Order: sequence, then structure tokens, then C-alpha cells
Amino acid sequence: MPHVVIEAAGDLQALYQNFTPILQRTGAEILKVQEFYLSRSGKDALLESVAIEQGTASNFFIQLKSHEKAITVRLLPATDPEKTPAVKKLMALVAGFIRKVYPESCYGKTNLQEYLVTTDLV
Repeated sequence: MPHVVIEAAGDLQALYQNFTPILQRTGAEILKVQEFYLSRSGKDALLESVAIEQGTASNFFIQLKSHEKAITVRLLPATDPEKTPAVKKLMALVAGFIRKVYPESCYGKTNLQEYLVTTDLV
């Protein structure tokens, strides 16, 4: 299952407040994060996402889970899209958004290295 942990990150509330929809187009590929849903507890969030590649659209949720001083980005198992390069790129875009909100954070454990735009991987 593709995932990335962002270490030394704050809470999900700040991400919710700083969120604006994400749209990236590259050729025939379109990546979108449309909505950010924060749980009442503030420990979980769902991002409504769409990845379109080669004319095929995948609708799914990216799940954010807040741990003590880290946030895990993964796919919500209930929506379980095919793990295409576009889906992985969209997860990396979300991880990059978290890093922008928390610039002191760093990437921790991940299996999305080739999609992340940085060199500070653990």
C-alpha cells in the first residue's frame, strides 16, 4: 500500500485551514484534490481525489492520520484504487502540501520516494 509519513508535523486542523483545491495537468494526466474532510476528533482527515490518466478516471480518498508528531498519508482502503503512477503522484502532491504548511517537517518512512520532490528522505 503506498504511503508516506511526514515527521515533525503539527495537527490536521492547520492543514484544513490552509487547504485550497489542488489541480495539476500534465499532458493527458489530470490530478485533483477537491475537498478536505476533517474528523470531529481532529486525528483523521479524508481528501476527495481524482486521478485521470489515459482517459480513465479514478475517484478515491486519500487518508491523513495524525500521530504524536507525524502525519501518515495513505489511500483509504474502502476506496482502494489501482495504484497507478497518477495516484502515487497525487499522494506525493498531498505530502508536499503538508510540508509547505509545516516547513520544519521531513519525510519519514515511505514507499513513494520517486514521486516526492525532495532529498531529505529517511
